[in-house]
Amino acid sequence: MPVPLIPRVVRPVIASAVLGSTIYVIAGAYPTAAVAQTDGSLPQAVGVTAPAKQFFTAVRANFGGWDLNHDGRLTREEIELEMQDRRITGVAAAALGALKLSATRSNYLLETRSYSLADIDAMEDRLQQGQPEKSDQKLVRDFAYGIKKLKEVPRQLFSEGVPHLAAIRQDRTSDCYFLSASGALAEARPEAIARMIAPNRDDTYVVSFPGRASVRVSAPTDAEIAAYSDARDGIWLNLLERAYAIVRIKAEPSKPATREPLDSVGFRTGSSSVIELLTGHPSKVIQFPIDSHRAADMRLLQQVRGELISAIRQHRVMETQKASHDFAVTGYDAASDQVTIHNPYDRGGYETMPDGNKAERTSDGFFTLSTAQFVNYFKYLRYESGGGRS
Repeated sequence: MPVPLIPRVVRPVIASAVLGSTIYVIAGAYPTAAVAQTDGSLPQAVGVTAPAKQFFTAVRANFGGWDLNHDGRLTREEIELEMQDRRITGVAAAALGALKLSATRSNYLLETRSYSLADIDAMEDRLQQGQPEKSDQKLVRDFAYGIKKLKEVPRQLFSEGVPHLAAIRQDRTSDCYFLSASGALAEARPEAIARMIAPNRDDTYVVSFPGRASVRVSAPTDAEIAAYSDARDGIWLNLLERAYAIVRIKAEPSKPATREPLDSVGFRTGSSSVIELLTGHPSKVIQFPIDSHRAADMRLLQQVRGELISAIRQHRVMETQKASHDFAVTGYDAASDQVTIHNPYDRGGYETMPDGNKAERTSDGFFTLSTAQFVNYFKYLRYESGGGRS
């Protein structure tokens, strides 16, 4: 049985609820959450489901505390401040994270949405009547998926000793560029990431990007874990992203910023300089025909093969892009001429190419292509120039 929510007076801690035998699973592209019953079937999207009831109960129980100026509207700015409060946990944190995700559009930080209790009532009424808006369903899915994440993400720095690319999960924010670069480094030189992050005694950490001043960051809150991308082997990825957000805000003072630093990673356009920040080394790019309009001749293919072989041998970081989505390049088999690529966003199923061809993905998000396919389907190969290890 779910643990009943306690009405909040000032700031009580609300514990995570145990959701019986319900299992939350990722469904569809751009990961959202659907509710799977114990027999594996999915319920109809009509009526108020158990997760929807939990979401509405959590919001109503905490609305007065979250509405910091007590004007009856919960704004994006208030949500962002509350998301950084680690006393808000479990079900309440998942509800807050879901509201945040619907309050801010990716790459449109100045376009925001606020909520009143009448808005919450209207959402529930629409669901009850079987006439929900897409945004109503999304809020419930985001909430359910946030609950699932809070159960799965370990709170240790590295739960398995070092970071792993396969543990990365891109969720609702557009941070594939950061995940691919940091994931590629975790695959090539996990010890390099381990050296970057040092714990303090007060639940804070010092992140030291190579050649940069150290950045002090706090551990992610439950609301941030519920809302943002993460790694299922510790909080290391959250810490790297928070430190990068602080660096990026300082470097781009004229760009829009919110009170939640992680928005500067996930809700802004990506930056190709992430490889250089993470490794401390310059990077180079080989443009492919989609961008360069240059023929994929034998000379280009041989150049790409040569850089792949060199980078893999020296444990250097590589990434690529297809349709504005970034991927880590993690392997090359010269005998079969196959390139191994990792998608931080989709796992299992098939990776669809521009011409409709498909490559089967593993349950961890890896798939392979020939060098010719790689060059013709993707936009470029960006690779760390220098550094690595033998």
